[in-house]
Amino acid sequence: MHFAIGTTNIPKSEAIEHVLTSSPYTQWATFSNHKVDSWVPDQPTTLEEIRRGAKNRAKNCRGENLSAEYFVGMEGGVYRDFEWENYWLIGVVYIEDAKWEWHFGYSCHLEVPEIVAEKLFDGQNKTLNEVMTSLGEDENGSQMWWSFAAFSDAMISRRDSFVQATECAIAPFFNRFYKE
Repeated sequence: MHFAIGTTNIPKSEAIEHVLTSSPYTQWATFSNHKVDSWVPDQPTTLEEIRRGAKNRAKNCRGENLSAEYFVGMEGGVYRDFEWENYWLIGVVYIEDAKWEWHFGYSCHLEVPEIVAEKLFDGQNKTLNEVMTSLGEDENGSQMWWSFAAFSDAMISRRDSFVQATECAIAPFFNRFYKE
């Protein structure tokens, strides 16, 4: 069983590798990483853009890898909850199999600090990485550990968030409750 993964981002790649090698469903699976476009802005700012970005990465990966059995797309972003007037950081994983069955998985939703949300949504189209760098966060640290770590004092890393989202997306393909 082969998984074609639509990212070359190190924390995202490590997350899917961890799930594939530790899951009872996929521990013997092979996988390959591919740089593909998400067809969404560099900084997705709605839940719809984040989901669409993950789905588009899987679809674009599928277009390049017709021999894989599973196609994986991952996207992270910040969206606004208009009802509660706050912002949430989230990672989304979309997995589609060769038979066109698909499932989404979501990471935890971590509330975005007000100072970050204000700078991110000030109309200047900055990415979260640019905002974090402007606030003194080490650019390489932001890339590797992302804002999940900065906002949680390293309790949650970017990799960790995508592990959870991947586990949520992969289970329905194999768990018996989804097959009954």
